[in-house]
Amino acid sequence: MNICYLIRSFSTQAGTESYVCHTAIALAKQGHRVHVVSLTGQERALFKDSNDKIVFHQIDLKINVLVRLLRLERFFPLFVILYGKAITRVLSALIENQAIDIIEATDWGMDAWAYLPERRVPVCVHLHGYPGFKAEFDRNTLKAWPKNYINWMIQRNHILSADLVTGVSKGYVDFVRMAWEIKEKDIKIIPIAIDRSIFHPGERTRKNNAILFVGRLEKTKGIAILGRAISLILKIIPDAIFYFAGVDHECGDKQQTWSRYLISEYGNKHIVYLGSIQTQDLIRYYQTATLCVVPSLYEPGGTVVFEAMACGCPVLASRVGGLEEVIQDRHSGLLVPPGDASALAGGMLELLQDSQLRQEYAQNALESVRNKFDINAIATQTVEAYAEAITTFNDHRKASTRHPRRSHL
Repeated sequence: MNICYLIRSFSTQAGTESYVCHTAIALAKQGHRVHVVSLTGQERALFKDSNDKIVFHQIDLKINVLVRLLRLERFFPLFVILYGKAITRVLSALIENQAIDIIEATDWGMDAWAYLPERRVPVCVHLHGYPGFKAEFDRNTLKAWPKNYINWMIQRNHILSADLVTGVSKGYVDFVRMAWEIKEKDIKIIPIAIDRSIFHPGERTRKNNAILFVGRLEKTKGIAILGRAISLILKIIPDAIFYFAGVDHECGDKQQTWSRYLISEYGNKHIVYLGSIQTQDLIRYYQTATLCVVPSLYEPGGTVVFEAMACGCPVLASRVGGLEEVIQDRHSGLLVPPGDASALAGGMLELLQDSQLRQEYAQNALESVRNKFDINAIATQTVEAYAEAITTFNDHRKASTRHPRRSHL
């Protein structure tokens, strides 16, 4: 099968991009040919051993032109329009030359919206999402006029017009149905998968009282809640160290980043900001941390949880979105109410002070990843869904060719 993935940016440091990268590798190992179309290509080196089964295509969007039009972007989704048109041009040539069987695009990128009306091959929209959608919905700005509303309409049509729609969790699919007013569309749940040949327990000794946070340092990821919980932890475990891996963001009205704020509050002795690190370095921290904390206020799928579980790192997470579909509370991890600093601190203390409990959760998590979320099994499930969509699409095209519309004039 010839499969094409559309992804706006490409790096293993973010959930959707990580999904595309590791799924592409798994599909290539199964004998399929994969094309990845993106604006950026920082991680293309990961494909060097794919025996040409994975081909990367980078788009030039003339960023200088976009910069000059930034003022318009504040009120109108200019980038989405230009990006969609650029994708359509690339796909036209790619389909002609490479015999693509199916295209997959993300929901948040709306990558295929401009191509859908003239598609020559079926299109799958993958509902991976990002927490910002939920934040906008809660603030009642998801459909705010004009820019947000235009984006909302484009995204809704992107999903409704697709030949196949897949979602990473039932929780996120339910949210999409409500937020984008989509009830009639059939959506298949295909969970996030993990490549256990990449993410796995190591031989390194775990550090004492080392808490790892992985993800964007911003409010939707629960960074403010974790910040308040840190003070409660340090009162009882004064030698605790918190490691933060991910892209830093501004901290509210304080005109500084979250990492600088946390360091100013608790000092370099307790706060270590790692920045955006390479996958191998991240795995090392998963393998040596006492526990991984995921305090997100909302999380569609939770790639970090899968990665930590596969590396044998005990996980404490918020009971939100897709996280509660992955973690079986008090079996393969610990779940706490979102936005509750006291509950978060209580959960961390419980795990930090009970090594046997941590070991039990970690072992159960490893079994869960192996039995339910292995990348090879999920890749096979994905290909089966693709094959069904391709058959249905081709049958419809043959039917329309045999029975063209008759003019009533």
